[in-house]
Parts: sequence; structure tokens; C-alpha cells
Amino acid sequence: MFHLPDLPIVGYATTRERALTDNIQELIRQIERNRFKLLTIVIEGREKWNRVAGDIWRGYRIGEEDGVKNAIFNYFELMACPPPVQVQLLKYPKNALKWRGIMRRAMPGIEREREALRTMKR
Repeated sequence: MFHLPDLPIVGYATTRERALTDNIQELIRQIERNRFKLLTIVIEGREKWNRVAGDIWRGYRIGEEDGVKNAIFNYFELMACPPPVQVQLLKYPKNALKWRGIMRRAMPGIEREREALRTMKR
């Protein structure tokens, strides 16, 4: 059976790292439960996510140097895609060019799914 990789973490060595890791994992789980919000984050893109994440974790000084925000966004992209696309993405976790190409092909389906969820809410 296919499973997604572990959730992104920043570590457990210090109290600060444990608190931030727990906070990140709780946020990911909350967004996972709200499919419409998950798809919206992925559609709006990495740049907007980085701004929002910067606001969420302002006090923690979570920055781009450690790639945590990007790792979280990549996880959101994985969760937004159907399993066959997830398998393709997981073949190239470190190859940004191939990852973007796969996501570009998957985006129309993600957009259709979000629109279907939007019409169901009405």
C-alpha cells in the first residue's frame, strides 16, 4: 500500500524545535481535513504560502534557509494530487524542475476538483 512520507519537521532537540514541529504538524493535519482549503493553498502557489507561513510562524523565525516552508508546501502539493501523481512526484523529491512539470500537468485536475467542491458548498 502506498503512503505519503513523514510530515515535515524542524527537529526535537530543543523545546523551541519541539513546539514548532508540533505546531507545523497540527496545521498540516487541520488543512488536510479541509480539502477546499488545501486545494486553494496549492492553486494560489508557493509565494503566497511563504508569505502566509511567515505570518503564522513569525515568532519562530522560520526562514527560507532551512526550507521548512517549502517542505510544507511540497507536502500540500502531494496531498492535493491523486495517488498516481503522488507516486510520480515522489520519484523526484529533489528535482525541482521535474516536480514543477508534474505539478503543471496536475494543476487542471486540482482546479476542477476545487471548483466542484465550491459548487457543492453552495
